[in-house]
Amino acid sequence: MRLMSNHFTILIPSYNNEKWAKKCLGSALSQDYENYDVVYINDCSTDNTGAIVGQLVDETQTKANVLVVNNNSNHKALCNLWREIYQAKNGTIIVTLDGDDWFPNDQILNILDQTYSMEDVWMTAGSYIDNAVGMVSSPNITGAYWQGNIRMKPWTISHLRTFRKELFMRIEHADLLDEDGNFYKFTFDQAMMYPMAEMAGPEHFREIKQVMYVYNRHNPISVDRVHRFDQLRIERQIREKQPYDRIDKLELPNG
Repeated sequence: MRLMSNHFTILIPSYNNEKWAKKCLGSALSQDYENYDVVYINDCSTDNTGAIVGQLVDETQTKANVLVVNNNSNHKALCNLWREIYQAKNGTIIVTLDGDDWFPNDQILNILDQTYSMEDVWMTAGSYIDNAVGMVSSPNITGAYWQGNIRMKPWTISHLRTFRKELFMRIEHADLLDEDGNFYKFTFDQAMMYPMAEMAGPEHFREIKQVMYVYNRHNPISVDRVHRFDQLRIERQIREKQPYDRIDKLELPNG
């Protein structure tokens, strides 16, 4: 019998999300789970995101340990995530939540805890619902997906994405940088998840069929709308990188 639940760290990179901040952060703070941290990164927003988040944290009773980071300049999501993952507690499981999206219910961490506890799991992808059309999408990663170079196959490692900190730490820093030596400004999910999926393989990767995430298509400044060309250009660069070798063991604290 397990004596202690898994520890989770929910990371929320956010820029100019005053319309969605309360719903997003509120869904993280309301998780019915004891052992987790929430880090909300306000990436130098020029609207009222910071004030809304600060007030919500002050007024909300939560089981989480909460940290709000207010950047003095805009770093983009990948740089923020990299910094906070390195500072996170060793052995934690990272949960990424975009600042304009939210969790559909308060049981997300309990579902993840069951998933990470039952098997030797290093990372997961989940099912999400598109709030614009109400359609549910699932990763549907079959055995054939793992044959050959997964970077040449359709992108299917969908929200909700989670992974062990120690797996992320094995990504080469250079593989998160563009040709100018800066963190990729867009397409950060592929930059992170491809290397980790390649290292984990099907033995340590799990799909979660329950809807774990609400994907918000109503944000007028989303990357898909405003920076689609740059997004596709960076995606091509990431897909052309050398795939990682499969690893057999991941060193974790206390085992």
